[in-house]
Amino acid sequence: MLQTFQRAMQSRATRIAGIRLGPITLAQAYCLYAWESPFVCGGNIELADFGVALWTCSQKCWPFPRFVDAVDAGKPEKLLTKVGRRYDLQQFPKDRDALHEWIDWHCKVPPRFLKPDPNRKGASAPWPMIVAVQIMPMLGEQRTWQMPVPLAMSYKIAKDNAEGDTSWKSEEEEAQGRANGSDT
Repeated sequence: MLQTFQRAMQSRATRIAGIRLGPITLAQAYCLYAWESPFVCGGNIELADFGVALWTCSQKCWPFPRFVDAVDAGKPEKLLTKVGRRYDLQQFPKDRDALHEWIDWHCKVPPRFLKPDPNRKGASAPWPMIVAVQIMPMLGEQRTWQMPVPLAMSYKIAKDNAEGDTSWKSEEEEAQGRANGSDT
């Protein structure tokens, strides 16, 4: 996670299909889950999925009502039309893979956020919501949703650690006996 955190904090940007993308925020990650984007939920990625994910990753998704208004106004479709006019479809596989890597890289989270928990009752919330709810009391709603995912995860892990919860450690560390805090 350290390398991910460092790279995101450098505000590195990239261009995919001519669209500038900065670090993915917690709100953008949440919106990708709300779209059930195959970039985060798995599945076959079509051109429309690519366009919606590209638009989502290039927009400020917070505050959510403004983002929803943009969706209602057809902004994702307008981007698809604009990009489609000048887009070379032969670039699609390369751009799709680049966007997938970009989203994957920014949204790397510990496995416990992604594995279903048989003890949990009711619907599971997407991991960006779980993280947001836990760090929001410390940072406030606006700051929480607008921060890059690696920074939000760092706050979450630090909070867990301060409360004595070491489940944030990787399974490899747990297998080595380090999840309980011992280094032997």
